[in-house]
Amino acid sequence: MKRINKVYNYVQEACERQFKEKGEVTGVSAIEVAQALKIQRSNASSDLNTLVREGKLTKIEGKPVLYKVKELSITSNVNPLRTKDAFSEIIGAELSLKNAVQQAKAAIIYPPHGLHTLLLGETGTGKSMFAEVMYNFAKEIGRIKKNAPFVTFNCADYASNPQLLMAHLFGVKKGAYTGADSDKVGLVEKADGGILFLDEVHRLPPEGQEMLFYLIDKGLYRRLGESDVEHKANVLIICATTEDIESALLKTFIRRIPMVIKLPSLAERTYEERFELIKNFFKAEAAIIKTDIMITSNALKALLLYDCTNNVGQLKSDIKLAIAKAYLGYMMKRDENVCVHTEDLPEYVRKGLLKYKEKREEIDKFITGEIIRFSVDDMIPIVQRNTQIFNFYEALEEKRKILEQKGLSEEDIKLIMSIDIDTYLKKYLLNLDKSNLEELYKVVDKKVVSLVQDFLNYASKKLQKEFSDKTLYGLSMHVASSIERILEGKDIVNHQLEHIKKVYPKEFEIAKVLKEEIQREFNIVVPEDEVGFITMFLCLEEGTEEKDERVGIIVAMHGEAAATSIAEVANRLLGENYVIGYNMPLDQKPEIALNNLVNIVKKVNKGKGVLLLVDMGSLVFFGDMIYERTGIPVKTVEMVSTPMVLEAARKALLNSSLDEVYDAVVNLSPYVGRIYRENVKFENPLKKNVIITACITGEGTAVKLKSILEKELNLKEKDIDIIPMEIESKKEFKRKLLNIKEEKNVLAVVSAINPEDESILYISTSDVFDKNKLSVLKNAIEAVSNVGLIDNMREVIRENVRIDAEKYISSFKQFYSTLIAKGVKLNEDITIGLILHIACVIERIIEGKELTHVKNTQQYIRDYPKEFETIRKTVKILEEGCDISISDEECVNIMKIIYSI
Repeated sequence: MKRINKVYNYVQEACERQFKEKGEVTGVSAIEVAQALKIQRSNASSDLNTLVREGKLTKIEGKPVLYKVKELSITSNVNPLRTKDAFSEIIGAELSLKNAVQQAKAAIIYPPHGLHTLLLGETGTGKSMFAEVMYNFAKEIGRIKKNAPFVTFNCADYASNPQLLMAHLFGVKKGAYTGADSDKVGLVEKADGGILFLDEVHRLPPEGQEMLFYLIDKGLYRRLGESDVEHKANVLIICATTEDIESALLKTFIRRIPMVIKLPSLAERTYEERFELIKNFFKAEAAIIKTDIMITSNALKALLLYDCTNNVGQLKSDIKLAIAKAYLGYMMKRDENVCVHTEDLPEYVRKGLLKYKEKREEIDKFITGEIIRFSVDDMIPIVQRNTQIFNFYEALEEKRKILEQKGLSEEDIKLIMSIDIDTYLKKYLLNLDKSNLEELYKVVDKKVVSLVQDFLNYASKKLQKEFSDKTLYGLSMHVASSIERILEGKDIVNHQLEHIKKVYPKEFEIAKVLKEEIQREFNIVVPEDEVGFITMFLCLEEGTEEKDERVGIIVAMHGEAAATSIAEVANRLLGENYVIGYNMPLDQKPEIALNNLVNIVKKVNKGKGVLLLVDMGSLVFFGDMIYERTGIPVKTVEMVSTPMVLEAARKALLNSSLDEVYDAVVNLSPYVGRIYRENVKFENPLKKNVIITACITGEGTAVKLKSILEKELNLKEKDIDIIPMEIESKKEFKRKLLNIKEEKNVLAVVSAINPEDESILYISTSDVFDKNKLSVLKNAIEAVSNVGLIDNMREVIRENVRIDAEKYISSFKQFYSTLIAKGVKLNEDITIGLILHIACVIERIIEGKELTHVKNTQQYIRDYPKEFETIRKTVKILEEGCDISISDEECVNIMKIIYSI
């Protein structure tokens, strides 16, 4: 009999543990019971089945058979994780509070009357609110009646007087002490049938804690002054404390509270939750004052980022204080609206802006405009646009004046101004009208516009990015304003200068070019702070409009409806109209489809690039061509399927990067070509001729290009290999290319990105499908055979010309390969003639003899500028290799031989 009781007790404890941890009871097996109690399995099975027959346990058939306590079976009728209940309204219920919510639901559901609960958490984490939500949930599921009481008691109120504490909690019998002239009901009796919430329970003295033991254990209590009468009370107790329970509470008390729930601090919660809290507090205040409340983007950043030591309670209090200041300004007619500015926030809140640069990516998604408006019903971002021209410097000076008037410290002013510079510069560009140059000349000196125009062309080439007309107009007006300030002796101060120099060193160096030009043209000294402002114009081009940055997803397939069908299925399953489908009719020309997809990519791009999922054929190669035309990163995945599209869209909607989305999709498909990797070792020690196919759009495209070139150029017969390579970045691409060149002779690179190596022939991806352009590559391959001819000329030079034949032939081979890479056609006769002519030229230069003169040298240079420039640049290889200097006149001679002029 003792053994069967042990079996029952073990099953009961195991089921209780499962319920507390998971919110459900799964049961235990006979072998688990046998191992835990160290009894034979047959005995465990016999006892379990006996308990089933007695109605104490229920059996769940299956493998293995499981047993659970019968009285816990009611949990199957209640789903603690249903989507809509009292807990759904809590911000963070599915994020940082998810575990706490599951524990709370389990505590309320637990039969027969729920589990007494202890809530742990710092001051302001919302313990009182959480207890009230537990009460509402208990009413929702029918654990307590709809009119059941919820009684709260702060134990700190009677911490020093146990007698008054007992009287307040349990009631008083008439005559119990002097002044007790009638029976009085206690809080326990008032909470009968409901929930009693004891806040700051750690303030209960040991006597007070002991008074609760009997109630928790037996459900019985006595009023103060009673000795022979006991009262019943069905009360679920929820306690809360900020202290360490091991040191602040009696161990005997802790043992009687089976469910312990820890609530996270505000610092442990996500920025998404913090933003939702801020939004709710603003909407609540808007309802109170019956008008919309606005907040500047910088003030919102500060609220999202500052160290809020007293958690949600303090956040709410700080928001109330800031709104009160903003409301005062509105009532006194200083402001047109109730708008919270950074200066309305307490100093410790403003310090949050110090974290902005570090946390920028995480919180910018909540900044939906320059000014955000909160109302009871909605939230609308506002981008203010004035009809008058926005004066950048005047705005900054006005802002500083306001901050000084409000008594802010110089440190705080610098902090706010450094953040505001970005905001004002964006606002400055947004307020510019895209007028023509004639309109611009009316307000800005033509000399300034011309300077800026030349500078932006220079910066465009250096940075490989296009600048819009808006940048030209904005920077021109800004430079004109800067020149005027300098001439008037006014200061130019850029509070972001050090940050700009650190984060944008390349752009900063380029901006110095404009500084030098301004100084030269206007004979003034331009401070470094102004260089910082010019740099910001170069960097803010892509960020002048607020964007919801995500990877765009496009499905492109052959047929009348294949792509749109897959896109529609994906959109319906995800509940988002996000994937774009493009159907390519079978008779549609590839160039038309390419033009259409270029336009779609431009519309779909949201700042993070585009993933193009295709089926086959020419569509596989469109990604690199689109990149060439638009500069928008495009990765391509072939052999598209619905699961691949679903995975791509799912990752994109989670704000993953283009590489992350691409990798996720590729990992779903086994049909991906193999590609050059960094650890590849080339077996042949001799330098073999190779062609590189490099694609930014993904591995499959580079491998496909290799197949096409092998077929078109018949490379197998010519013993030329093609190495496919994926481009992660331009810098990394160049590094890999240099590694390959150490062991291979790279004839050409076929890619959307120019490797900028004059010794290598560059063919654009789109040129592969242009027969005229592809012929250049064919000529280069044919010319490879002439390399052997050049080597054979070494003996001829050694025997007949007084120069270092080894050094000369080595230099000439580089000279020859570079000319071929530039598209120059050289047959065998021209090559031999060049070798002999240049060898004799070098001999005469070394010996100081007179060279052959060419009549009308300058006329030739003017008539054939492109050809002359090619020769002039390429002969530098010979000059460096043979330590000589070749004149323009001799370059014309070489040009005449090569081009038969």
